Amino acid sequence: MRLIVCSNSAPRWQDGAGLLPRSPGGLVPLLATLLGEHGGDWVCTMPVDGPSGPSRGDVSVEVTRRPCGGTPSAVSRDGSVEVTRPPGGAPPSAALADGPTQATWPPGDGTPVGAPGDGPSAVPGGSVQATWPPGDGTPSAALADGRVQATWPHGGGTPSGVPGDGSVEVTRLPGEVTLHRLRLPRDMVDRHYETIGVRLLLWLFHYLLDTSRQPDGRLAEAWSGYEAVNRAYADRVATLMTGSPDEFVLVNDHHLFLVPEMLGRRGGRRGRVAFFQGLPWCEPDYFGVLPAYIRDRILASLLCADVIGFHCTRWARAFLGCCARYLPGCAVDDDGVTYDGYRTRVVVAPFPLDVAAVERLLDEPATAEWRGRLDREGRGRRMIVRADRIDLWKNLPRGFTAYRNLLEREPGLAGEWWFCAVATPPGRPTERTLALQRECEGMVADLNERFGAPGRPAVSLIYPDPATTRNCVVAALSGADVMVVNPTFDGMNLVAKEALFLGERARLLLSVNAGAYEQLADHVTPVHPFDVEATASAMLDAMAAGDVPAGRAAARRSLREQDANSWLDRMMGARR
Repeated sequence: MRLIVCSNSAPRWQDGAGLLPRSPGGLVPLLATLLGEHGGDWVCTMPVDGPSGPSRGDVSVEVTRRPCGGTPSAVSRDGSVEVTRPPGGAPPSAALADGPTQATWPPGDGTPVGAPGDGPSAVPGGSVQATWPPGDGTPSAALADGRVQATWPHGGGTPSGVPGDGSVEVTRLPGEVTLHRLRLPRDMVDRHYETIGVRLLLWLFHYLLDTSRQPDGRLAEAWSGYEAVNRAYADRVATLMTGSPDEFVLVNDHHLFLVPEMLGRRGGRRGRVAFFQGLPWCEPDYFGVLPAYIRDRILASLLCADVIGFHCTRWARAFLGCCARYLPGCAVDDDGVTYDGYRTRVVVAPFPLDVAAVERLLDEPATAEWRGRLDREGRGRRMIVRADRIDLWKNLPRGFTAYRNLLEREPGLAGEWWFCAVATPPGRPTERTLALQRECEGMVADLNERFGAPGRPAVSLIYPDPATTRNCVVAALSGADVMVVNPTFDGMNLVAKEALFLGERARLLLSVNAGAYEQLADHVTPVHPFDVEATASAMLDAMAAGDVPAGRAAARRSLREQDANSWLDRMMGARR
């Protein structure tokens, strides 16, 4: 099998550890595991905190070879081409577009033999191709036939096959994994990611739009940016597809809804294209707030894929309902959709818990250090734990309000219990998430003023440093007596699985609107996330229970049996 994945989320590379997520989350670790086992290509967006992209109008293609070392193999800026020889490799050659001239570089800094004028960039009206044969020193951007190719129109145009502002960073890693990180203009990224990805689609699927004002009349320009980024991804993926029947292209999440359509209809391609939706999918009435040109385009594009995956049956059925409502002529059943002469399977494939990674974290020194810090702050009290990113749908305020209601009835609980809330700030906050963060901090301060004591907070909102966030979460969950996961709506919520696996004695209160609830229902206490009093009652019952929850060993065994390959099998149609 040849695997090509694309996601807006970008990983990072760490020598000795391999591909790692840039922030906690389920998608990047899962993709890293799959590519680590199978090899393949990963197309993603250059992170906003990564190396700065070129200014508008520049052409900058940087091809690097890591972690084995070597200098950049090809750099082009402002229409000129500089070619450097990878250490230890064969001399590169340059094939000029207007003829068969080959330029070779002698050892040292000499001028390439046969290069006209001041080198390859001086080809009037033509383009320059720099090609290296495979072998020691092969640049990381090797194509399927073993070559590296970057073509620049003379005079500063955008390189062919390179999206956006004309740059892509290609990195070959051990295990036959190649990263393709797209550098895109900031204004395009903002329109794609923030305006459409967050303020429209992310809020839509979590039922968070202010429908008195959203969507508004300014979508058209932002939608063009969304289309452009999707086109950049599709163009890059198309250069990687070989037509092999064992090729599997996996497109992920709401940032890339148009990529399946842009890759072409299935009649013209071999191999398979899959799309996975990590968010919830909203019901047809709510999905219908989108303008028709966006609503119908998303649905029709997704049905260009061979398979679409969701975390739970509820989200899959909502998607099928949207297709039935808004796409005339489609035929919907429990397993998929037939539309425009093609059949698309719809599958339920919840993300697995990476048990091996969690167990490694348990043994790390940073986890032990966090365990000690939490023990000192808890002062011997039993722990209520939650671990969330500060997102609107994670529902932190209602969790704090439920605990406040308990303390108002029984203030003495603060001497026996400590509410430990581990929080991760959002990567690119909006004014709503910043307001939410301030609200949570204010609620915690009020709770501590009313029910805490010097050196003994009733509630702590803990922001771990990014390098040890996962260690802090694991330390907190493994020491918990009660765990609260109460999102208003959530596509999956892997923290719930981590909590169930790590909290050997703890009771897990889990929102019925979390995608994980379908899998974990037999082992958790259901919480209705909008009902604060019901949440408070469930919390009090869990605090009063002293026995180990029944079936916890069976739940942990079930979580251990799931892995990345079984998830991929579901997506590919081989259930196990």
